[in-house]
Amino acid sequence: MIHEHEWQQWQQQSAGHAATAAFLLLDVQTNLTMLETLQAALDKIKENPDAEPYVISGNSYFIQLQPQQVLIEELYGDDYAEPIAISLDDFGDALGYWHTQI
Repeated sequence: MIHEHEWQQWQQQSAGHAATAAFLLLDVQTNLTMLETLQAALDKIKENPDAEPYVISGNSYFIQLQPQQVLIEELYGDDYAEPIAISLDDFGDALGYWHTQI
């Protein structure tokens, strides 16, 4: 679990971490239903690696939860930017932290 004083450092670990934090800030915001839906989809994929990927698109980011990773694609800015990956565990840690902030 990420603690508030660790959040800033967590975001700086990689581009995937930074994009996850931006997605939570810009697209999830304080939407508890969206956060719970993401957590349920993450849990389902972790329990069943053969599950279909879960896809969600916000105003700023497109997210695809896959069995091995989470892909995050920026929907603004550079049209040729490649999706960024983050581990399922790290994405789950971010969801848990964000839930404590809402």
